[in-house]
Amino acid sequence: MQRLKIAQQIIIVLLFAVLIPFVTIGLIISNISQQSVRRELNYSALEISRSIGENVESYLKSCQDILNQAADAITFIPYAADRADFLSEVEKKSNGIASLFVLENTSLLKDSYTFDKETSRIILHSPINDEYSLVAELDAADMQNAVSERYKDEKRQIYILSQDDSLIATNAIDAPEFERLLKNLPQKKKLETSELFNKYKNQPSAYYALENPRWTVIVNTTENITNATIDKARFRIILSLSLAAFFIIAMVGIYTFYLYINIRQLFKGIIAISKGSYERKIHLLKSAFTPHEIVFLAKEFNYMAKKIHQSYKDLSEKNLELERLNDFRTNLVNAISHEFRTPLTSIVGYSSRLLRHDITIDNDTRVKSLKIIKQQAQRLSRMVEDLLVVPEIESFSIQLNKVEINLGEAIENSVLYANSNNSKFEIELSPDLKSVYADSDRLEQVLVNLCDNAVKYNRDNEVIRVSAKNISGRPCVTIINKTLPIPEDMKGKLFDKFIRMDSELTRTTRGTGLGLYIVKGLCAAMDIDIILESQDDYFNITLVFNDYAGQS
Repeated sequence: MQRLKIAQQIIIVLLFAVLIPFVTIGLIISNISQQSVRRELNYSALEISRSIGENVESYLKSCQDILNQAADAITFIPYAADRADFLSEVEKKSNGIASLFVLENTSLLKDSYTFDKETSRIILHSPINDEYSLVAELDAADMQNAVSERYKDEKRQIYILSQDDSLIATNAIDAPEFERLLKNLPQKKKLETSELFNKYKNQPSAYYALENPRWTVIVNTTENITNATIDKARFRIILSLSLAAFFIIAMVGIYTFYLYINIRQLFKGIIAISKGSYERKIHLLKSAFTPHEIVFLAKEFNYMAKKIHQSYKDLSEKNLELERLNDFRTNLVNAISHEFRTPLTSIVGYSSRLLRHDITIDNDTRVKSLKIIKQQAQRLSRMVEDLLVVPEIESFSIQLNKVEINLGEAIENSVLYANSNNSKFEIELSPDLKSVYADSDRLEQVLVNLCDNAVKYNRDNEVIRVSAKNISGRPCVTIINKTLPIPEDMKGKLFDKFIRMDSELTRTTRGTGLGLYIVKGLCAAMDIDIILESQDDYFNITLVFNDYAGQS
């Protein structure tokens, strides 16, 4: 089964946790809002139709009352001129009556209110006697103006119809819409009651049927009103939910971006560690959207990587040290097998010679053999001392017993000890040479190794010069011997273990390669500086003592 990435999972979560609920909520709210607005439109259409119907009835009744009063009053006026003046005065004082005149009853219709489409007049009559009636004409334009003025801010279409469905007054004529309303208008109407009719649920139409006259008031809700109420409310709801969803998605998107980038950094760090790049660190893209857990994880990861890198370095150093120890062991075995063999062979050979009874050995031969045995034993002793001091140097655990030493005597003893091959030494000691503080055995070992090294690499049997004097108030010992030029790349390695110059001199001269290494370690322990110089064919090495008598 293929695992989804974090970004893909968050998209799916957003789809099911945000988008689908938002769409569902939007549909529910939109439906509730639509029903609420629809009820309001229905209620307002009913109320407006009822109000207009009642106003029309009230208006007609008031005009009829005026007409009845005038008809009653005219019977008491005997002269025609006075009647005419009276009727003219009533026309002026009345509101809406265009004209008043007397007409025979035979010329009138039975209905009290009649609408004349040709003249747009509303005709009312009131009987004066059995033969005559007083007739009043109302201008439909006055009713038209009244409706337009009263409902000028109302966007609905208002129609007032006569009994034969002729249009008496309206605030906005729309012929196709008017024809549609007439077709949908019920044939049997409930009187004095507001009723809804229309097949468009979001565009309710209501009628109010008057009882006397049998007129009808229609209030129609137009598409513009629907757009301004239901559609606009739906749009606002959808827009609000869309903006909210967009904001949530944007916030989650930004959060996901930072989370994804930082987790990728963690992945890269883990992959780097798995491939051996232990020094790799995680650099997060930090912001307010970066979780504390990610920051903590990155911090702990960097700390872990640092520890692993340090452990790797320590392990590498230990491996190098093991390699060096292995090389040391190999070289030590080689040195012991080669260097110890010659003196042991000499000691065994000359000892066997002295112990033989089948030959006569004179005194000079016996003394010479004993000297050789002593020299080879001393040589073995020096090599053993060198081998024993190496571990102490390696572990920085050299035990010293510093005492005041006469440097001149120490030099003379060391030269005598190293001069086993009757090499030529020239010693120069300054009369005011200061005494030094050092371990006598370790200092002698240093001087013997230096003198022995000078003997091994001395060229042309030149004189080896050893001088001791105070330089800048400090006692110094310098050993000079003639040798082959030392390459520059070898000067820094002369004091390392098992390093020997590769020349025709070393091919015939045996050694362990530890002499100068031991000199360096013992001098460091006794606070003695070593200065190495190589000029032309001469090799100079100087010891500078920092711990001496009379030191301030």
